[in-house]
Amino acid sequence: MKRSKEISIALVVLVSLSLLYFGYFFIKGSKLFQTGRTYYAIYNNVAGLSVDDPVTISGYRVGKVREATLLAEDGGILLELEISNSELEIPDDSKAVLINTGLLGGKEVDIQLGSSKVMMTIGDTIISGTEEDLISSLSSSLEPFEKKALAAVGSIDSVMKLIQLVLDDQNRGQIKLGLVKMNNTLDHLDSASASLENLIKSEQGKIKSIISNLNEVSENFNQFSDSLKDLRLKESLAKANSALDNASSIMAKIDRGEGTMGQLINNDTLYQNLEEASKALDVLLKDMEANPKRYVHFSIFGGKDKKEKSK
Repeated sequence: MKRSKEISIALVVLVSLSLLYFGYFFIKGSKLFQTGRTYYAIYNNVAGLSVDDPVTISGYRVGKVREATLLAEDGGILLELEISNSELEIPDDSKAVLINTGLLGGKEVDIQLGSSKVMMTIGDTIISGTEEDLISSLSSSLEPFEKKALAAVGSIDSVMKLIQLVLDDQNRGQIKLGLVKMNNTLDHLDSASASLENLIKSEQGKIKSIISNLNEVSENFNQFSDSLKDLRLKESLAKANSALDNASSIMAKIDRGEGTMGQLINNDTLYQNLEEASKALDVLLKDMEANPKRYVHFSIFGGKDKKEKSK
């Protein structure tokens, strides 16, 4: 009886230990009776990633992060990646990228399969990569705007300093004085405008009369100008007609042989006499050239010529 009780206690303890063992692996998500593949990846920063976080391929879970180890040499983090499917082969140019799974900072390792024909063996290290988180992405996107904002703040600060300089006590008094003068000027302009308006209203009849008189003067001047033009044109035409009549009269007299010009043109005798006189003059000139002594007598003493003449 005592022996059977010990056996019962031993069986209960054994079953409890077995349940505890299987429960531990069940809670961790490990499949106790299925062999998988183990790969490694090294990262500089794994903030937000925990052990047992999923390992996926194109969003499909194929394993988990089994362990994370700090490397003493360079401070990197070595992740042990457990792939549940033992038949899943990974090309050696694949990449294990640490990606974000939500706005709250959850992470997982996504294996981006390569195109190499060479497959990795169990225990190989996969090329690692890190996806930029949302905050870092926003920070990078907002960096240019941040620079512009800082520049704008600097400009605003300069403008505020300039405004403070303008609005100091001395300048404020000058500004007030200028505004007062401007208001006075506007008041004078209003007063002058009102006076001018009243003057126009009171003298409206006279103004209309003046404008009417100016229009009449303008019309009369236009008529006078037209008359003056016509008068000058008539005078010029009369003078031209008179000149033409005189020319016609002279030509008629010449044609009738009246006057010297008419005789020259119509009388052949005068022309013949002139021609004969011209020929005689030509003969005389030739004789003078041939016998100059016949026509010119010259002596120093003058006596010889007289004696010869007496002889």
